[in-house]
Amino acid sequence: MKTRTRVILTTVAALLLLGAAIGAGLNAVFTVTNVSAQFTTCSEQGDADAAVLKQKLDAFVGKSTTFLDLDDVRAVVAEYPHFRVEEAKKEMPSTVRLTVSERKETFALPRSDGKFDILDEEGLFITTSEENVNRAKGENILLTGDFRLSVSEDGTVSGKYYPEFLTVISAFADALKEVRANVVSVALDSPTSDGLNDSFVCVMREGVVVIIRDPLRQAAEKADMVIARYLSLKDEERIYGYLSVTELDGGELRCDYMREDYLH
Repeated sequence: MKTRTRVILTTVAALLLLGAAIGAGLNAVFTVTNVSAQFTTCSEQGDADAAVLKQKLDAFVGKSTTFLDLDDVRAVVAEYPHFRVEEAKKEMPSTVRLTVSERKETFALPRSDGKFDILDEEGLFITTSEENVNRAKGENILLTGDFRLSVSEDGTVSGKYYPEFLTVISAFADALKEVRANVVSVALDSPTSDGLNDSFVCVMREGVVVIIRDPLRQAAEKADMVIARYLSLKDEERIYGYLSVTELDGGELRCDYMREDYLH
């Protein structure tokens, strides 16, 4: 009986040792040895932050690939609000691969305390700043007038005409490439309770003012028309006057250039 018990204990011990050996072997194979992070940046500060962030991400080297939670990796990137994770994945057995991009500061929303909420190119909140100066050492597009925008805890921005504004600015960006270089500010002008009289008033860098009337209707089409007309202006025409795009009866659009100041 003692012999049988001794055999059983010996067998169990051998199995445990075998299991431990297999576990150690698997752990050696499925261990992070490389965190491959590819960064896309748009500023010198972004380059510097990317270098620091890469060092922090290297702390995951030596962790178990199998049990590593990618949300923990994303949380490290989230400590830097100017960056977002485009893709995060494990490449078994030993690599964690990340694609990270810098969020371009594009819009500045004035606050009641004199500071600015800075928004990215998609219109999402990044951070609050004492002044309207972006990481590329230029100014962001100032949002003024009757927008009455608010920022939620998750960074989403909402307010009157905001979706239509993003549609318009997207069309501008497609045509201008670097929209901050051409657009100084965008105001929502709501002079009456009738939405038909509402307008986006865009002050361009050279001085001409671009007006999109009744932006709830055909916002994308109006933006395409007026920005094409803006690009066709002569240099001397861009420094003064205003461009106005309007919907006529029947839905047809018309864009006019007026050689005079735009008065609200």
